[in-house]
Amino acid sequence: MTDKLINGDYALVPDTKALTQCDYTDELLQNAAILLSAHRGKFYPDKNFGSRIYKATQPLEESIAAYAVEALGTLDGVYVKSVSIDGSAAYIRLMINNTEKGVLLNLEHNL
Repeated sequence: MTDKLINGDYALVPDTKALTQCDYTDELLQNAAILLSAHRGKFYPDKNFGSRIYKATQPLEESIAAYAVEALGTLDGVYVKSVSIDGSAAYIRLMINNTEKGVLLNLEHNL
């Protein structure tokens, strides 16, 4: 188990100063969200960390799906199921150890 993040901040157990823990599936989802939102090549210690979604071109869904597959290749049991675009956001559906989860990505900050 690892500490849970919500919008980049550690989540606290209500009425305490203890950190909230998340299970393995949510940990993988959290790691996937970080990988998808980080620009590949911008993280000095590991130039292969992150995604190239910010370089996506038309057709947008297919480009984002391809870049997401590339970024998530290091996570075991995480697969891209589909991508849908709604305005300035992309919803990336993932299969994580046979559980469907999703990551919402703001394209205005990524493209």
